Amino acid sequence: MVKRVVQDKFPTEQVRCALDALPDTMDASTNPPDPNELYVVLGHERALDPNSALVVGDRGSGKSFWSAALNSPVTRGLIHAQLPRLHLDRVETSWGFSVSSRNEDHPSRRVLQRLQRKYPAEDIWRAVVLRQLARRYGQPLPGEDWAEVVGWVADHPEQEERLLNRISGGLAKAGKRHLVIFDALDRTGSDWQAIRELVRGLLQVCLDLKGQPAIDAKVFLRPDLWEDPTIWQFPDSSKLHHGRVILEWRRTDLYGLLWHWLCNHGDGAEAYRHWLHVAYRLSFQPTEAGDHQVYPIPPNLRQDEELQQAVLHDMATRYMGRNPRRGRTYTWLPNHLADAKGQVSPRSFLIAVRDAQRATHGKGYAEVLHWEGIKAGVQSASLIRVRELREDYPWIQTVLEPLNGQTVPCLDTDIEHRWRDADTLATIERDRTATVSAEHSAHAAPDNERVYLAPHALAGATAERPEQALIEELRRIGVIRRVDNMRVDIPDLFRVAAAIGRRGGVRPIR
Repeated sequence: MVKRVVQDKFPTEQVRCALDALPDTMDASTNPPDPNELYVVLGHERALDPNSALVVGDRGSGKSFWSAALNSPVTRGLIHAQLPRLHLDRVETSWGFSVSSRNEDHPSRRVLQRLQRKYPAEDIWRAVVLRQLARRYGQPLPGEDWAEVVGWVADHPEQEERLLNRISGGLAKAGKRHLVIFDALDRTGSDWQAIRELVRGLLQVCLDLKGQPAIDAKVFLRPDLWEDPTIWQFPDSSKLHHGRVILEWRRTDLYGLLWHWLCNHGDGAEAYRHWLHVAYRLSFQPTEAGDHQVYPIPPNLRQDEELQQAVLHDMATRYMGRNPRRGRTYTWLPNHLADAKGQVSPRSFLIAVRDAQRATHGKGYAEVLHWEGIKAGVQSASLIRVRELREDYPWIQTVLEPLNGQTVPCLDTDIEHRWRDADTLATIERDRTATVSAEHSAHAAPDNERVYLAPHALAGATAERPEQALIEELRRIGVIRRVDNMRVDIPDLFRVAAAIGRRGGVRPIR
């Protein structure tokens, strides 16, 4: 059992202020994270390794966060200080694709659409890689706009390969590597057919770059795209497919992220580090990151669940009720924030803790986190998680609204009947058709806005039971899990915000 070395006054007000400052959400962005907010998850080492070409992660798992962190010299240096085996001090990076429509390193979605009408996707991505490398390393490349560069690559494959080899050889001789990072690939097109073609072409380029000594590509991909068999229809694709890295957050990682925030954010960070040193003999060594001084948390606070529980009990009720039968707070919180795959988004976790603190303080409890406040925090996290999900899957609200008042677990047919009564599939098709029409009109969505993509499983589907295909789509993205062959369940993370009931569960928001 972990015991405090000395009894001392816990810095309650400082911790409350730090938790209150947790952000509402962390939108996907090319802006590098604040070094003080960069928690290097040791289990994500393979995902950050330049040798790992393909990283798969659900919404909120950290794809855009890590891609932006790798693209900043300051945060890349901070990662290198904690994971020196990756040799990121020898790596230069650039964007191959991102959420930004103003990045000169890559074409926007609308430019990609025009290029696709004339050129194969593989030639487009080879041009993207070559153009930015040639500019950075002083090599001439014909053409200025994207159509000229892609056209030259398509018409001069031998010269393109020689130029790429020359750049790669020069980097290798200097002991350097260049990593081209691709994120937000679901924004490359306005329909699934275009996206599939572009992703397949990009993966072919990634495989080819495996033969280069000093040029690498790293692709951050959504699970629904990785599971799409059509993007893997090219020779030797299994070399990439089987080598993928999945971004996952263990329970210790989530609490480690929380301790990192408290030890590095706000005026109370020093007081909290002092408390941990006095109470548990934990020592902190600063790491320099640009003009910042960051304090990585000690290894045992990252990995030792017994220590993490003891530290949590300093500020939270031990149980989720008046007795142990209600569950331990340490395990209850991440369990009730997990999706159907058992994964917890770090965003959801931090939002739940922040709003739990606010609810606890508002009710006048002495603890920083009381069990009643924690349940309110889970409700808040559920609302925000569903809102975030709508950004990636704009049809999700159309699918969840008819399930208001349903109790889970339930039969597949219970859900299918509600969808038929609400004409859900027809609504999705109308929204998809309206988007396609808009894309072919003068009112097309700007590059920096998401276009409406229908459920991946319904794109071109001719299934006799499209509702069953939709259930499988929800299972794929972690909204639904199977209890058995006939019944499905919806985890609290989505159930609460959708006003779906469960006996004994967190109360849904009506």
